[in-house]
Amino acid sequence: MPTYFTDKNGVPENTHMFLEDKKKPAHPLPLTYLEELEVIWGKRWGAQSEIGRLKEVLVIRPGDEVAPPEEDLVFYQFEKRVNVKKVREEFEGLINALKDEGVIVYDIRELVKDVDIDKWMLKEPYGLPHARFGGPGARDVGFVIEGGAIIGRMSLPYRRGEEYITMKALAALGVPVLFMVHGKGIFEGGNVVWLDPEHVVLGKSVRTNQEGIDQVSHILRMNGVKEIYVVPIPGHLHNTKWPAGGFAHLDCVFGYVDDGLATIYPPGVPYDFIEYLRSKDINMIEVPPEEAKWLASNTLAIEPGKVILPQELEKTVRALEKEGIDVIAIPWEETKYLGGGPHCATMPLIRDPGPRLGGD
Repeated sequence: MPTYFTDKNGVPENTHMFLEDKKKPAHPLPLTYLEELEVIWGKRWGAQSEIGRLKEVLVIRPGDEVAPPEEDLVFYQFEKRVNVKKVREEFEGLINALKDEGVIVYDIRELVKDVDIDKWMLKEPYGLPHARFGGPGARDVGFVIEGGAIIGRMSLPYRRGEEYITMKALAALGVPVLFMVHGKGIFEGGNVVWLDPEHVVLGKSVRTNQEGIDQVSHILRMNGVKEIYVVPIPGHLHNTKWPAGGFAHLDCVFGYVDDGLATIYPPGVPYDFIEYLRSKDINMIEVPPEEAKWLASNTLAIEPGKVILPQELEKTVRALEKEGIDVIAIPWEETKYLGGGPHCATMPLIRDPGPRLGGD
């Protein structure tokens, strides 16, 4: 049913007849949830795309939690203890790049008022610092589909509980929470890469199990997703040193940058996935191993053909530019040691739908 917003409150004209005569009992309004989303929840929340124009995004500025004790680095899968001051400076560069492109940026630290974030991040819920949440990591807690957020369930002990803080931030903005992964399900937002609003690829890894995928897939199908393709991602047992450690998320090895164009690290995915992308007429830029180590596919698109990527990934930047992609290169020299890039660091809240596969 088409909706036409006519009055100052944004109430659709096809509802006025149900509101005007108070001598009759009230009846249900003939509206879908999405039709009244903006009226009730304030905005048309939805980011069911990787490359549609990015309008609003959620981040969390890094704090001391990103530098756990030296003796615990193996546990946190870090190569070194980062310089927190430099990480903060680089992260601010990402935020400034987004703002320069007209993107509205919200910080979880500023939204959640009833929790001492710094204190919480250094001890909750298992007395462990949340070593990645304050750096690249806002994406991992969940993602926003048309109409509201799906909040996942974090895999590793030092990230459990981030769901609670993210939910409070989303609530402060007025973003509806449509679903929370529960039971034995594990699901992290870095394992979601959209091809268009009706086609999505989900990674299955050490950070996302089959039950989590099943729970999320049910919600996605109810929201109009026609095809869900699951990609197994290699992970670690005891050795996490490159290249033995595998990858946490699909967006570490696969990034969608423009209509019909992606970056990919083939050793990080099954060959079946490459064949699948070819069947969708998606061209692929292969990132080199020395840059795949620093997650060269972890691109953040501002719009079709314009992406943010660390400037240190020079070969990938040049390969993208050769294909006509406008690359906003930002410093990420220290932050890369936290195990994420611009895609990991951001949770899009509002995006345009973007191009459809096949030009439909």
